[in-house]
Amino acid sequence: MKGFSPSNLKYMRLFARTWPDRDAIGQQAAVQLPWGHLMHLLDKLDTAELRDWYAAAAVRHGWTRDVLRHQITTNFHEREAAASSNFTQALKRTDSELAQQITKDPYILDFLALDGDAQERELEQGLVDRIIDTLRELGAGFAFVGRQVHFDVDGDDFYADCSDSRIIPIAA
Repeated sequence: MKGFSPSNLKYMRLFARTWPDRDAIGQQAAVQLPWGHLMHLLDKLDTAELRDWYAAAAVRHGWTRDVLRHQITTNFHEREAAASSNFTQALKRTDSELAQQITKDPYILDFLALDGDAQERELEQGLVDRIIDTLRELGAGFAFVGRQVHFDVDGDDFYADCSDSRIIPIAA
């Protein structure tokens, strides 16, 4: 074979050093990933444990290279393990995994560029601004209905928050 670039040869050598056991490599998640995923794992992660963890997660969840890049950048492995519990001891394995998935914090709102001290109102404003921008990109025929919808119940005022808002298409 010929025609490999110097960077590809560098990655091939690094790959061989990272996963040296040819017999075991077929059992590892890394062998199931495209070359672009592997190069990103080799570039962005320093430890074999993290590389193996992200490789297995990428295979399990079917991540694209961009999703893998985002998960590494946002330290998905830390968030995944953040919700410690006794689910593995108290439940069957499948139920334990489901309970763990349900209780972890799945929201990554980095795209809003808010710091950790943001107030609920700032979070709402950022989300609504993104919804409005998205609807503008979709073009005519869509509307955002329901930001802070007012309800009067027996003289008491209530307001539905963003989680109760709806995006509905407008009939043409």
